[in-house]
Amino acid sequence: MEDRMLRDELTSKLSGRVAIVCVGDAAHGDDGAGPLFVDLLERFGVENVIDGGSSPELETWRVRHIAPNTVLFVDAVDLGVEPGDAALLAAADLRATGYDTHRAPLRLTMQYLEMELDCRCYLLAVQPSVVSSGAVMSDAVRSSVEVLARMLCEGLRARN
Repeated sequence: MEDRMLRDELTSKLSGRVAIVCVGDAAHGDDGAGPLFVDLLERFGVENVIDGGSSPELETWRVRHIAPNTVLFVDAVDLGVEPGDAALLAAADLRATGYDTHRAPLRLTMQYLEMELDCRCYLLAVQPSVVSSGAVMSDAVRSSVEVLARMLCEGLRARN
């Protein structure tokens, strides 16, 4: 999705109080997109950012404490596109069963929060290139995360 379209879609979806849950493991190459996103947003002074690590389902209590209207998850997801490409997805867009390498499907966590907190959940998915243990984050994903973090920060500020 082109940057401008993604920015507009993000801005239109992020309403009310927003919690941002970043998912991933920096020791696994591009799976570190989430942790890098946390670092960047914290540097930009964005509030309500949660480092969900490899098990974001264990952080639902932190999300509950924020009492958000919208929860944005950020994770490296195989979308079948070019490394660094991104998409904004709803829970219904994600697979419902099975497990990936380190956690229950994110869809279940998103649906749980939507039911329990009466909020909307979205996933900002970034296409990884390499997610093997000990790998370094690819330039394409690092660059994409930097652009996306700035874009999100600007979108959140524009709402105020």
